[in-house]
Amino acid sequence: MAVNLDIFKTQYLQHDVSAQIGRLVENLTQIKAVAQAGTEEKLAQDLIRESQFFVEWIVSSLNLDTNLDLASELVELQRQLSRWKLHWSKLWLSSGDRLQIARCSQEWSDRLFKSHMR
Repeated sequence: MAVNLDIFKTQYLQHDVSAQIGRLVENLTQIKAVAQAGTEEKLAQDLIRESQFFVEWIVSSLNLDTNLDLASELVELQRQLSRWKLHWSKLWLSSGDRLQIARCSQEWSDRLFKSHMR
């Protein structure tokens, strides 16, 4: 079933930034779980892509005068997600790389939760 991104984006952006970050944190937690298990590769890829959308949408809606630190953090996360996406076929085959993805996902989840969930 195809998702209409415009509708999905509109629904996502109806929430405040804390809720948007919360949704991103949930995705990172799910990425961690599937990477640790080494199962559901397609789900992991979909979660990474969805997280990229979330980051893009959050950053584009931020007031950079008051949220520059958050925007910078999210751009850094976007780079990490893009690296995973670019090298996915190699990373998923290695249990060590999957565990690194899991650890990194947890670190990002914790970081965003602690600093931006209100």
